[in-house]
Amino acid sequence: MMRPEDFNRASILRELGVTNTDAALSQIMSDMIATLCKVAWPRTIWRIYPLTWEKSLCLGDVPLPGKDIAAHLKGCTQAAVLAVTLSSAVDTIIRRFQATDMTKALFLDAIASEACEHLCEDVEKQVRARTDKPFLTARFSAGYGDFPLSTQSGLLRLLDAERKIGLTATDRQLLLPMKSVTAIIGLSDSPVHDARKYVCGVNCTGCPRYDTCRSRVTR
Repeated sequence: MMRPEDFNRASILRELGVTNTDAALSQIMSDMIATLCKVAWPRTIWRIYPLTWEKSLCLGDVPLPGKDIAAHLKGCTQAAVLAVTLSSAVDTIIRRFQATDMTKALFLDAIASEACEHLCEDVEKQVRARTDKPFLTARFSAGYGDFPLSTQSGLLRLLDAERKIGLTATDRQLLLPMKSVTAIIGLSDSPVHDARKYVCGVNCTGCPRYDTCRSRVTR
């Protein structure tokens, strides 16, 4: 279960593109955090697979096309694939507020994104604790750079995600429930190139999400 104290309010405001809030908006944030905690059913899953580099880069039997993911995983012999979801109940309540109170809907959407990030961080800690590989890359998701969304179905199949956590992909490779994330973490015996490079705010100009991220830092 998620608790109100698990949420980073500064990250939520950054997701919204807001720098300051008054008492009324702060109360809306608190109320929407409490609402999400009541309805969310967070579920996570992850597995480690070998990486093969012969004719093309593959994770297990799933091809990983694109130059960006290949550069990200350079030097790695294994990778962890993970998936997290907040459950369809969160999607439902966001849609409900979209029809009645858009301000609350926007806050709830940003809070749900922060919750997914929190779950991903928890899974990453589990991977670090369970692997014998000393060096890990940052998380990298389908849709970053030239790593296509079409990879989603293969990653979900590797995890048996539909059966295990109720997570599927549409024909357009969008995740359902919508407030869900899949990602890959490279594992290596030697230092990885630019590991943790794309942690928010560290090196925004080099991040694959630079053009679309609302939280990017410009210098």
